Amino acid sequence: MKVFIPSNSNPWNKEKAKLLLRRMGFCTDLNSINRYLLMTPGDVVDELLQESTDLPPTAAPEWGYWDNREFNDSGENKGYYHTIWQKQAFADFQKNAFRERLVLFWSNHFVVEYLDVNQPAYLYQYYALLQTQVLGNFKTFVHQIGLNPAMLRYLNGYDNKNSSPNENYGRELYELFTLGQGNGYIQEDITETSRALTGYNKTVRYGPITFNEKTFDKGSKTIFGRSGNWGYDDVIDILFDEKKDIIARYICEKIYKYFVSPKADEAIVSSLAATMISNNFELAPVYSQLFKSEHFFDEKNSNVLIKSPIDLMLGLHKTLGFKLDDTLDLEVQFRNKCRDMGQIIFSPVDVAGWQGNQDWINSETLPKRWEFSDYLLIKYWKKNKNQFKKLIISLVGNKETELKVIVNALKDFMFCPCKIKDEELSEAIAVFIGEVPENYFEDGTWSINDDSVPKQVYDLMRFFITLPEFQLK
Repeated sequence: MKVFIPSNSNPWNKEKAKLLLRRMGFCTDLNSINRYLLMTPGDVVDELLQESTDLPPTAAPEWGYWDNREFNDSGENKGYYHTIWQKQAFADFQKNAFRERLVLFWSNHFVVEYLDVNQPAYLYQYYALLQTQVLGNFKTFVHQIGLNPAMLRYLNGYDNKNSSPNENYGRELYELFTLGQGNGYIQEDITETSRALTGYNKTVRYGPITFNEKTFDKGSKTIFGRSGNWGYDDVIDILFDEKKDIIARYICEKIYKYFVSPKADEAIVSSLAATMISNNFELAPVYSQLFKSEHFFDEKNSNVLIKSPIDLMLGLHKTLGFKLDDTLDLEVQFRNKCRDMGQIIFSPVDVAGWQGNQDWINSETLPKRWEFSDYLLIKYWKKNKNQFKKLIISLVGNKETELKVIVNALKDFMFCPCKIKDEELSEAIAVFIGEVPENYFEDGTWSINDDSVPKQVYDLMRFFITLPEFQLK
């Protein structure tokens, strides 16, 4: 896979920087983009990877390891603690670290639904595991997630005993987490694997879940043609020994479809899979290769992914970098509005996760996407109208008077690279003119420093968020 080396015909520019930061994070503001343009794209990727690797996990809350008795003694409904941690996730997402983008991605791979788990400490422990593993080793990640109490509760590993084996986790371990549906395993492998995974069901009051020798199946099991008295560790070792090619390809294709395009490029996926295998399933080299590649920056891979609700809200907020009223509980607003658009953090639609792209938009969610984007703009306006003027001057300078230049500059800043229709451009210009007499733009009466400009930019933004292209990243 060729590394992207900027040239005169294919330069490192704002469009490519924004593409990288939309995909590796949740967008960023103009000052950060300008700083990154002074670096090589490879150095930017290295910096984002290193920042995320060095970032400590979010500190555990007081209740992070409570059992049910302690939650009951607190006098609060469990929903209160779930909400706290959903808010915390949105606070972490706003830091724009690549790690938080990965936490969102992997939470939609190793899915749990927090209401089904119904233990807030388990939710925190699941989140902490994601933060510590998303830049680590995938085999270790798979090993750790299967012993996580949230996963043991969600996919019934807690109920898996020698007297009554439960196949839920064994099935999803292969079908969703490592191999793909019907790919490289048969029902007998699931049945035998489930027997090997028995025993993790010893707990007190929904506290830590530990291994119970008495409920473990000590008989011989045959998994992928290998027989023995296998246990949990053996399952993971056999899986990665026997199916490493399938695992690498399946995971790398999923990474590609999330970060690049919904239509996988087979050659690129194969190259990523080879990198994963040669690095013993370390994830960081795969990310590095992908985001430094010429293929990633190819313009055909821009405007091919539809923003998730979280992308929509956080992307607008991070891009503009505007201030909001300190009394606004922004994390709760993000949580609630993303929920209403179909993305409840820590609760994908089912164990297979959100499918994304076209699934995000329908006749019910599209008006909400307009409404909730507008909600943010209204809040910015109420906080400080001059934020809008300051932004447009930073984009075009304080002497620009050409309407097309001004409108296109804001469009290019808010959108992925795209050409809007001529009639949409004409309408955008009309919106920007607003109540200012048109002759003011012709005779030099109007300037970008006028008192009317904040409202003009505000109105133009409110128009832009209704365009179809705004839904793309």
